[in-house]
Amino acid sequence: MKILVRLFVRLWISLVLVASLSAVAFSQSDAELGSTVDKYLSIRSDMGGFSGAVLIVRNGKTIIRKGYGFADVEKRTPYTPETRHEVASISKMFTSAAVIKLRDMRRLTLDDPICKFVDDCPAAWQPISIGQLMDHTSGIPDYESKLGLGSDKYLEFMQKPDASKRIIDEAKALPLDFAPGKDWNYSNTGYILLSRIVERVAKEPFAKFIQKELLKPAGMKDSGVIDSTHLPAKLAAPYSYSDLAWDKTLAGVPLTDGHLKRLPQLSLTSPEGDAFLYTTVDDLYKWAQVVTGEKAGVLTSEDLKEILTPNSSGYGFGWFVGKGFDRKRYRHTGGLPGYISDFAIFPDDKITIILFSNLDRARLSNTMRDVSAIMLGTPYDMPVRGKVVTLSDEQFQNLTGVFKMADGKTLTVSKKPGDMLTAELEGRFTAGLIPLSDREFYFPLGDGKAIFTLGEDGKAVSVNMRYSGEDHIAKR
Repeated sequence: MKILVRLFVRLWISLVLVASLSAVAFSQSDAELGSTVDKYLSIRSDMGGFSGAVLIVRNGKTIIRKGYGFADVEKRTPYTPETRHEVASISKMFTSAAVIKLRDMRRLTLDDPICKFVDDCPAAWQPISIGQLMDHTSGIPDYESKLGLGSDKYLEFMQKPDASKRIIDEAKALPLDFAPGKDWNYSNTGYILLSRIVERVAKEPFAKFIQKELLKPAGMKDSGVIDSTHLPAKLAAPYSYSDLAWDKTLAGVPLTDGHLKRLPQLSLTSPEGDAFLYTTVDDLYKWAQVVTGEKAGVLTSEDLKEILTPNSSGYGFGWFVGKGFDRKRYRHTGGLPGYISDFAIFPDDKITIILFSNLDRARLSNTMRDVSAIMLGTPYDMPVRGKVVTLSDEQFQNLTGVFKMADGKTLTVSKKPGDMLTAELEGRFTAGLIPLSDREFYFPLGDGKAIFTLGEDGKAVSVNMRYSGEDHIAKR
C-alpha cells in the first residue's frame, strides 16, 4: 500500500509539474513563436528565397506581422504588411461567397443549370449545376493546365485583351473531362464562368457586387478587384528568376543581385472569378474572421457551414477543407506569374497563417508547412544553408549501397553521371543529393538533408533522410 501511495504522489507531483511548465510555456510562447517564425523567414529572405509578408494570429493575438524583401526591387521599396498583393486563386472563396449571397437573395439556386445563365451554352454543359462549378465537379477543362501557368504561351495568351472571354469561348468547344458530378478536377475555367453568372444575375458589374456585398461589410478597405488598366497604389511588383546553380542557391543570393526578372502585369479584365483579388495580409485576416464566425453580418452561420463542408475530394466552396498536422484546417493557395500566396486557418487551434510572396520561385508550400509546424509545436527544420563542395569518386563510393528503413523499405544510394548522388526509396521517390560535406547532403525533394554515418572503414553504415523536422533512418 505504501508503495502505491508513493507512486500516486510521484505521479501527482509529475502531473502538477508538467501542468505548471505548460502554463509557463504558454504564457511565454507568443513572443517566442513570433521570434522563431521571424528567424525562419529572415533566413529564407537573406538567401534570396523569399520576399513578401506574413501575418499570424492566435487566439485573436498577433504573433507576427512583418514584411521581408522588396515590393519593388528596382526602387528598393520594402515589402510591408500594408503592401497590396494579387492573391490569385484565393479569390475563389470570394467568388463562391458571392454566389451564396445571390442564393440567399433568392435570385438563383446552387442546383440551377448553368445554361440558364450562359449564352450559346453547349449541349455538354446542359447537366452542369452552379454548385458543381463551385466545388470543381463540373467536368469543364481547366484552361491553365493547357497553357501552363507562367509559361511563355501562358503569358502571351493572358496579356491579350479579353482573355477570360476567349477562355470561355474555347472551353465551349472542348469535351468535358468527365460527366458532371462523377469526378473532381480543379477548374479555373469554372470559376470564370461563375463570375460571369454572378454579374448576370446581380445585374451589375462583378467588381461592384464583390465590393458592396463582401469586401466593404468585411472591413477590407485595402482590397479590390484587379483592373489592369488602373493598378492600385502600393501593389507589389511581380518577380521570377531562372534556375540558379546549387552553389548559389544554397549559399544564398541577395534579392538585389540582379537575377530577378520583373514580370508583366496580366491584362486581367473583370469578371475573372478565378483570380481577381488584390488585398493585404491585414485585410485577408478580416476575411478569416468572417469564415470563423468572429465577424458577423457578411455570411450566416448556415452559409459558412455549407461553404466549409467538403465533397469527397476535400473541396468545399472556394476552400480545401481537411486536415493538416492531424488538425482541422481550411486552406487555399494562389499563384500567378510573380505572385504566390498561402492562407490557412486551424479553427480548433484558433490560428490563422497568411503568407504572401512576390517572388514566384519561393517555395511557399514548404514555408507554410514549417511555419505551421512552429505554431503547432510539431517538428520542423530551419532552411538549409551551406556551401556546395566537390567530392572525389572514392568519397562518393563510400556512401553508396543498399540500406533498410525501419518499415522494411529499401533505400538505394548510388552514384550517377555528373557527380550526382541519388537516393531511391523503394516505391516512393528518387532524389538527387547535393554535397555540403563528405557526409552531409542537401535533399531538394524534401527540402531537407541526407546525413550519412561512416564506419571505421570510412564507408556509410547508415543514412538519415531528414525532412519536415523528422528523421528517417536507414541502416546498411
